Amino acid sequence: MSPLNSLVRAFLLAGALAAAGQNSPQSFDQLSTSAQHAYESDHPEEAAKLYTEALKLRPDWAQGWWALGMIAYEGDRYSECSDALTRMVALDASAAPGWDLLGLCEFRTKQYEKALEHLKRGHMLVSPREQAGPLHDMANYHLAMLLTRQGAFEVAQEIFAEVALKVRDNPDMVFAAGLSALRLPILPSEVPADRRDVVGLAGKTFWDVVNQPPAQAESDFKTLVATWPNIPNVHYFYGTYLAAHHPEQCATEFLTELRVSPDSVPARVQLALRNIVEQKPDDAFKMAKEAVALSPDSVGAQLALGEALRAQGNDQRSLSAYLEARRLDPSSPKIRLYLVNVYRALGRTEEMRREQTEYNRLKTEQPNWP
Repeated sequence: MSPLNSLVRAFLLAGALAAAGQNSPQSFDQLSTSAQHAYESDHPEEAAKLYTEALKLRPDWAQGWWALGMIAYEGDRYSECSDALTRMVALDASAAPGWDLLGLCEFRTKQYEKALEHLKRGHMLVSPREQAGPLHDMANYHLAMLLTRQGAFEVAQEIFAEVALKVRDNPDMVFAAGLSALRLPILPSEVPADRRDVVGLAGKTFWDVVNQPPAQAESDFKTLVATWPNIPNVHYFYGTYLAAHHPEQCATEFLTELRVSPDSVPARVQLALRNIVEQKPDDAFKMAKEAVALSPDSVGAQLALGEALRAQGNDQRSLSAYLEARRLDPSSPKIRLYLVNVYRALGRTEEMRREQTEYNRLKTEQPNWP
C-alpha cells in the first residue's frame, strides 16, 4: 500500500469512528461504516454510493465529503472532486488536506487562479517543519509551479526547497524547480524543446543546493554556467547562490548577467543591495534607479530604491519608494517592516505604530507563508 493511500485510509477511518461515536441514527452509522469498508476493499464506486447516502442523512459530515472527493480524484473526475472538497472546506476550514486536494483538482482542470488560492490556504495551515505526508508535499509542488507561472520566483523557490527536503528524488519536481531558478514564468509542459536540458540541469542544481554537500552544488553551477553561459538568468541563479554562500564573489555573476540580459531588473536589484553592503550608496542608487526605470511595477526594484536612498541618508525620499511598494503589494508583511523602520527614522510615531499593527495582522493572516 502506498504512503498516500495509507494516509487517505487513516484519515477516512478517523472520520468514520468520530461520526459513529456521535448520537446519530443507526442508519447513518451503518452507511458510514459500510462505505469505509467498501473503500478499504478497493470498491470505490460502491463506497461513493454509500458515502452519498450517508451524506443525505448528515450533509454536515466533513469527512464524508473528503471521501467522495478523494474517490473522484482517484477516478480522474476532477470536477466532482472540486464540488465535494468545496463542501468539505466550507465545513472545516482548518483541514489542510481538504484545501490541498481541492487545489490539486482545480490544477487538473486548469483553474489556475483558484488552485493557487486554495493550495496557498493548505500550505499556510501546516508548518514547514511538520511531516504532513505525501499529499501535502504534492500540493506544495503544484503550488510552487503556479507561483513560478505567476512570476513569484523567490517564493516558489522557498516552497520548492521545503519539498526538496522531504522528497529527495522526483524527476518531475526537480525539473519544475529549474523553471523557478531560471525565472521562466511557465509550466513544465510549456518548456520549449531547446530549453529542456538547461532547465533540467538548473533544477538538479537547485535540488543539490538543498540536499547535497556544497561541493556538489558548486560543481553543478560550474557545469551550468560553462555549458549555457548565454542563457538568461543562468548567471543570475549562480549569483544568488554566491550571495548566500560567498557574497564577496556574487557581483561578478550579476554583472555577467547584465551582459547577457541588458534589461535584467533582478540583477540590478541584487547589485544595488550588494553595493549597500559594501557601503557604496551612490552605486546602489544608480542600479536601483535603473531597475525602477525599467520596471516601475517591480516591488523588488522599489524596495531596493528605498534602501539605496536610506543608505544615502535620504529617509524622506525613501519613504515614497516604500509606499509605492506597499501599493503594489499591500498584503506583504515584509514591506510593512520597511515602513516601520523609515517612519521611526523620520520620527512619525503614529504612522510607525499603524504599520506595525498591519504587519502583525498580516503575519497572523498568513501563517507559515514565506
